[in-house]
Amino acid sequence: MPDLLHAFSDLPEDIQAGLRDLGWKEPMPVQARVMPAMRGGKDLIVQARTGSGKTGAFGIPIICQVDTGLAATQALVLAPTRELANQVAGEIIAMGRHRGVRCLPIYGGVGYAAQLEGLKAGAHVVVGTPGRILDHLGSGRLGLDHVKVLVLDEADELLSLGFWPDMREINGYLPRERQSCLFSATIPEKVRSLSRVFLHDPEFVSLSEGQVAPSEIEHFFMVTTAAEKDANLVRILEYEDPESAIIFCNTKDDVRFVTAVLQRRRFDADQISGDLSQAARESTMARIKSGELKFMVATDVAARGIDISQLSHVISYSAPDSPEVYVHRTGRTGRAGKAGVAISLVSGLDIGNFRYLQNVNKIEVLERKIPSEADILARMRERLEVKVEQEVRAIPERERTWRVDRWVPLVEAMAASDEGRRELAAICASYLREHRPLTTVDEPRLATRAPQAGRADDPDAERAPERRAGGGRSRRRRRR
Repeated sequence: MPDLLHAFSDLPEDIQAGLRDLGWKEPMPVQARVMPAMRGGKDLIVQARTGSGKTGAFGIPIICQVDTGLAATQALVLAPTRELANQVAGEIIAMGRHRGVRCLPIYGGVGYAAQLEGLKAGAHVVVGTPGRILDHLGSGRLGLDHVKVLVLDEADELLSLGFWPDMREINGYLPRERQSCLFSATIPEKVRSLSRVFLHDPEFVSLSEGQVAPSEIEHFFMVTTAAEKDANLVRILEYEDPESAIIFCNTKDDVRFVTAVLQRRRFDADQISGDLSQAARESTMARIKSGELKFMVATDVAARGIDISQLSHVISYSAPDSPEVYVHRTGRTGRAGKAGVAISLVSGLDIGNFRYLQNVNKIEVLERKIPSEADILARMRERLEVKVEQEVRAIPERERTWRVDRWVPLVEAMAASDEGRRELAAICASYLREHRPLTTVDEPRLATRAPQAGRADDPDAERAPERRAGGGRSRRRRRR
């Protein structure tokens, strides 16, 4: 790893001026670690949390590399949400203002006029969500032939929102020779699978002291009152949208209660406890192993011997009563190289005991707030936007008038009344239930069929279109 960057005074004066505009006086830890490595040209996997200063860590090296005399996109930053795209673009604009670097945010849900104007002017840096970027690529409005740096910002969120198919397609438009950097708060196996497609022989940089490799399981706890625990469990499930989960309770009565609560709220949930017959237990086990059942509610005793390699979440409705129980519960996810999330609901006197078991197990368990109704609705909106954008883009432009646009007046009319808005809300709720985003990377397929596009080990290379003299890939027709 290169030496740390100790001061911004080592940077060109015009970039220092932009940093002063932002009020940045000295490098934050992630910037001190990452900037020298990026300026060395190596591909990187960086584990850094939101708010750590990572935009500067990749933004400053990008600005240093931009040739302002070339009116073409030279760096591409993929972000999971329009809010993050706007925030990142705003900081890069400020950092590069005195150097003359043009940065353009691109995302869906807004009109095209400003984006088209920015692309026509020759944006040096494009920051955006994969769906709208792919829209511009497919129409030929955006070209990536001159891209020297690719950044995947909050890669875990990009995958959880279902952007993997779009990212895979964008990879086909990128030039062969480039620097690629992946930033993520967590680096589970699905993110590492992503890195094998976009990155070449990357270095791993972690801001966690002593951490030398990515962890498979993310550990969180959320503080709640006992009276609100069942309602908050529902909020967590709505926000997280797990692929599959075991929900642990300490008593059989709680198992029955939680199962009834989830089933009333239309969650695909069933229970397993000592009261059930062996045939009923085996039936529930078979359903969750086959993917037919999403949520299984169980006691620790009833869950003994359960081995479900695809389990994405373990949720403790009742806090574990010993360090050993916590390890046994959370060890049921993150298996066979898969990513896992462990969430514990703690209340009252459980909080002190929970902190004790963290110390005994030497596991860092981060506190998260219970998601609010606004948080849940924003998350659902993001999932809905991604899926709808993908479906609309799959419709040939010549057919969109009669397959999509003709319904706009009907939607506007429905939205004008309370009853109509409820009907639209019901349609959205039904659509979200039926159309789950693609949240995982198909590791076997990636390992055998999709190395980084354009590299010597790419089995699709013989089918790749001819490259232009500048080294970029000519525009591909989108795969259907």
